[in-house]
Amino acid sequence: MAEGTVHSIPYPQYADVILAFRTECSKYLNAQDKYFSCGWTLWQITGGEIEYSVEGSLRHGRANHALIFAPRDIVKIHSFSDDLAIAVLCVPEALMNTAMRTDVSKQKLLTLPVLLKQDVGIDVDMHHFELKAKTMDDLNNIFNILIDHVPPSSPTVFADLAMPLVEAMMLLIFESIGISHKAIRPESRMEKIAYNFMLSLPLNYLDHQDVVFYANRACVSVKYFTAVIKSVTSVSPTEWINRLLTTRARELLWLTDKTVNEISDELGFSSPPVFIRFFKRRTGCTPKQFKELQIWKYKISN
Repeated sequence: MAEGTVHSIPYPQYADVILAFRTECSKYLNAQDKYFSCGWTLWQITGGEIEYSVEGSLRHGRANHALIFAPRDIVKIHSFSDDLAIAVLCVPEALMNTAMRTDVSKQKLLTLPVLLKQDVGIDVDMHHFELKAKTMDDLNNIFNILIDHVPPSSPTVFADLAMPLVEAMMLLIFESIGISHKAIRPESRMEKIAYNFMLSLPLNYLDHQDVVFYANRACVSVKYFTAVIKSVTSVSPTEWINRLLTTRARELLWLTDKTVNEISDELGFSSPPVFIRFFKRRTGCTPKQFKELQIWKYKISN
C-alpha cells in the first residue's frame, strides 16, 4: 500500500452501522498512512504503544489510554509497536445522536466539537486520555457485549442493546475526560456562542428550526451567528438542525410504527411531501425506501 494513503474509518461497507471489534494493529493500521474519521471513533489501547498526530499535534499512546476522534478528524499514524492492540468503536455521525437517548447525553456529545478544538485550561487532552482501572474494566465489558452480541445490520438488536451500550460507553468517556458543563467552559466569545448553541439545540430543534431563534438567544445577527458556528464547529447552524431532524426521522422510522404523516407532523414539517423531499435529499432514499431497507437488513442478518 502506498505511503501516505488516506483511509476511511469506519470502512465504507460499514458506513451506516455501529461497528465494534478488537484487532492487532499490524492487521489494521499502516505506519505513515492517514485515517479520516467519518463518524465518532474510539480506540481503547489494550497493549503496546503508538505515536500519532491529529491536526499536526503529536501524541504518544500506550496501554490503558483511549483515543477519541470526532467526525472529519484526520489522524496520521507515525509508528506503533509490534504488540499494539486496540478495541475499536465506530459510530457514524448520523447514528450517534440516536444512540444518545437523553438530552444531557446529546448536549455533551454536541459540545465535543467545540471542546475538542480549544484549550480548556485544564490538564486534559480532549483527543487522548488515560483511563482509570475501573473505567478500563467497564469499557472492556461493554466492548465484549458489543463485539459478541450485536451484529451490525440488525435494527432490532441495535435498538434494544447497542444504543444503550454506546450511550453508556460515551458517558464513561465524558467522565474520564472531564466533560462537565459546570467544570469546563469555553474561553472566547465565539466559543461561548457555539457552546451555548450546542447545549440548547437538543432541547429546541423540534420547535425552532429557524436560525433566527438561536441568533436572538445569543443577541447577535443571523449573519454573525452563522459565521461563528461554522468557524468553531466547521458546520453551519442550519446543517446542525438538519442533522438532528434527519437523525430523529431515522430513529422514528426504525423504532416505531408511526406513519410518514405522523413523523412529518412530529418533526414540524409543513406537509408530508415536504418531509419526504427533505429526507430523500439528506439520505438518498424516501422514508418508505429507508424503512424497507432496514427490514431487508434485519431479514438478511437473521
